[in-house]
Amino acid sequence: MNYPIPEQDFAPVRSMIMRGVTAQVIMEAVKFKLFDALEVKPRSKSELAEFFEFDELMLGSILDLLESCNLVQKRHNIISNTPVASEYLVSTSPLYQGLSIELVMGFCTAVNHDMGNLLRGKKSKRDENDSNWSAVEVMEGTAQEALSSGMHETVSAISSLPGFGDFRLMGDLGGNHGNYTMALLERNPKMNGILMDQPHVVPLAEERCRNMGYGKRVNTVGLDMHKDELPQMDFDLFFVSHVLYACRGNIKPLLDKIAKSIRPGGWFCANHYAKTESRLPPQTMASLEVITTFSGYFSHFIEPDILENNLRDCGFGNFSRTWSDSSKGILLVSAQKLK
Repeated sequence: MNYPIPEQDFAPVRSMIMRGVTAQVIMEAVKFKLFDALEVKPRSKSELAEFFEFDELMLGSILDLLESCNLVQKRHNIISNTPVASEYLVSTSPLYQGLSIELVMGFCTAVNHDMGNLLRGKKSKRDENDSNWSAVEVMEGTAQEALSSGMHETVSAISSLPGFGDFRLMGDLGGNHGNYTMALLERNPKMNGILMDQPHVVPLAEERCRNMGYGKRVNTVGLDMHKDELPQMDFDLFFVSHVLYACRGNIKPLLDKIAKSIRPGGWFCANHYAKTESRLPPQTMASLEVITTFSGYFSHFIEPDILENNLRDCGFGNFSRTWSDSSKGILLVSAQKLK
């Protein structure tokens, strides 16, 4: 029998499919606290297998995969965490990302499970995803993601805006965990904040800010940004982070409402993914868009030219752009309300 001779190399595609197990291995290692154990004491493979009561052969394959991901390292058969794992995957670390990883994995699993029905328009994840933002684990996972995704650079850039020291009131639309608001209030002790989010989210957000010591400086307002008017408070600063993408490709009506709530001379700052000059790998961009569109949203990317053109129509100018996290392609666009 004459079998066809391959003309193209299928190995790269096969490799991508094989690597599909990697994310689950990392998640499981976080869940059973492998990195916590190694942070306390580097150990051999057999010691780890005994400690966790795992099959040594299977654990060895997991450790090899984690080593290829630069999350564990081996020296003289002793396994330890890499600096990346110590900083982000040990549960006691201030920058722990366990819940953030679980949040992303949850989105991926939901999309993978229903991809066929979602593709045919037989189901929608939008309402389900919107309702989940009030879950404690989701809020804390989103907060963890912010800490590892340029929050400090964002706060630094905003606090460098002209007149920031004279700001007395900021609004945070879709503020959720409140980390950005609290960090900016820390930079300006005379400023208070209004955190706006969906009605079922704000009680948890208010409790979180109160527990962090900002109960007297952060108030909350429950609203639907698509339908409701925003508080007319003459904000000095109005901030949104990964929120405008939810407007399904039509951000102008929301920007009009935002403009009305800011005083003349006040500032609007938007933090979002952008493809323009982004260092985010193309495959990662495309994967993020699959997760986003199948989750019921238009796109997770907002190009700065499009945003600035819409803001200009709403009376804004003096634009500036800052990469809040260049490796992830997250761009901060700032604009001043001219009149």
